[in-house]
Amino acid sequence: MRKRLIAWTILTSALVAVAVWTVLGPPAHPSSPHLPSRTAAMR
Repeated sequence: MRKRLIAWTILTSALVAVAVWTVLGPPAHPSSPHLPSRTAAMR
């Protein structure tokens, strides 16, 4: 029972993260070789 609850929490959090990424802008993939200029300027 607890494992199912954990799985549902992970799934819902992933869906929320995807929705937020789609609203704020294009999803930034950490595996991409070149990082967006936004993160480079923040440093």
